[in-house]
Amino acid sequence: MKKILFVDHDFHKKTRSSDFFMDILKKRFEVELFYLVADGHLDLGLLGAAENADAVVLWQMDFLAPVFLAQGKPTFVIPMYDGSNGMPELHWLAARGARFFNFSLALHERTRMLGAESLLLRYFPEPVDESDLPRFDDLKGFFWQRRPDHGIDYAYVDKLIGKELDSLHVHKVADIVGDFTPQVRDDVPYHYTSSDWFASKAEYRKQLDKANIFVAPRCAEGIGMALLEAMARGMLVMAHDEPTNNEYVCSWVNGILFNKHLPAGPVHIRSDAARLGRMAWQTVVDGRRQWVSSYDAILDWIEAAPDAKAVDVDISSLLIDVWYSYYASLASYTAFLHRNIALIATLSDMPLSKVIEALRLTDNSGFQERGLQERLLDDDGLLDVVRKNDKFIGGGWSGAEEEWRWVEGIAADLHFALPVPFRGQVKCRFFAASLPQLGGSLHCAIVINDVRVFEGELTPEWTWRDFTFNSNVLKIDNDLHLILENAAAPPGDKRILSAAFHSFHFSQVE
Repeated sequence: MKKILFVDHDFHKKTRSSDFFMDILKKRFEVELFYLVADGHLDLGLLGAAENADAVVLWQMDFLAPVFLAQGKPTFVIPMYDGSNGMPELHWLAARGARFFNFSLALHERTRMLGAESLLLRYFPEPVDESDLPRFDDLKGFFWQRRPDHGIDYAYVDKLIGKELDSLHVHKVADIVGDFTPQVRDDVPYHYTSSDWFASKAEYRKQLDKANIFVAPRCAEGIGMALLEAMARGMLVMAHDEPTNNEYVCSWVNGILFNKHLPAGPVHIRSDAARLGRMAWQTVVDGRRQWVSSYDAILDWIEAAPDAKAVDVDISSLLIDVWYSYYASLASYTAFLHRNIALIATLSDMPLSKVIEALRLTDNSGFQERGLQERLLDDDGLLDVVRKNDKFIGGGWSGAEEEWRWVEGIAADLHFALPVPFRGQVKCRFFAASLPQLGGSLHCAIVINDVRVFEGELTPEWTWRDFTFNSNVLKIDNDLHLILENAAAPPGDKRILSAAFHSFHFSQVE
């Protein structure tokens, strides 16, 4: 039996919201569960666990996909809309070599249009028996005030349906720190009750049993377990009009969608509540049959995944870098993606120039403004410093000659972008000569991205020089600094030029 490493957020130890999917995997695979503490200490034992597995499944940890793809593991990504919808395009390109299970149609289409393989899933829980459906003689609401900072709070719900309710229970436990105690007016027309903790999920469900109106607590969801459970109970569900809420609820057909950006209510629900609750339950009845019938397709898709091709990269360093960048801030994570764009091109099996073009067209990352397209090496890795388009030319150069470029004095700079990623060792070959009038030779040093990669002598005769260096030195956007260390003019010498360069050629050391 093949072994799957299931990587999950430690918060789900309590919610158990990923258990239903793990139970499916256990029908054909041995499953090892590995919890990671978000924002906490990184457990590097994760890499050893992955090494001993045949495949890796990432539940809501999609930013880790490049690590396991680089490790050579078939990788399956299960992103959540509420957590990953705001990610930059490069986030998805980095995981393009994985297979996606998407519970959101919006994410399914987004990943699919970027060339990733995605299987759209529609989860539905077990519905209650028809005999257990609620009555709607009285309208009894339930609302868990989880994210009042997002605008869906008690005050909003009160304005939305307060005039329609006979009772309302508010669970006052927010997902964030702060005092969000509901301010209940004296003249509310309904019976108000509240709670500030549930000892168990059974106690939570017991409170749901008393209600027939459910207001979804968050603007967006990954799957929407609470919403779906309410639908499975035959409750009238009301939710903000955003995925995945609006991918399960069709407004005034099997529930009601509202827009929190507009003034709240009042919404008149009394005459339609029973019909909408019944249709919500029927949606789950039909959807549950389809969900159960999809088990084999899920398992077959995992078994049919091709082996991944490992990349020559320091996996531990990559894991550490992506982990702490991701949890530092979105800006820090975006910077990580940009630093590793050559690796991402390799993992996604896309030419780097195509990745850059995709970013230029779809992302606000500044690649167009930085002019990387005009500074790309050609497909053969050639940097021709005498070509007419000199976007890559920095300071320290003379443009007096057409067949070569002279360094003015002791230093000059070049800037170039990579069209293809390199791995392992890279060879650079350049064609250069020193000014004959200087006599003897000049000591030349080449520094790429603050790493000295070459030291040698330049003579008055045009000759090729070769050097090799580790590909880790290279980035998407590279600075090459030339230093002619003994070319300083003596007192009274009017000399300006010191050495001429024609081209630099970068290639992979096989």
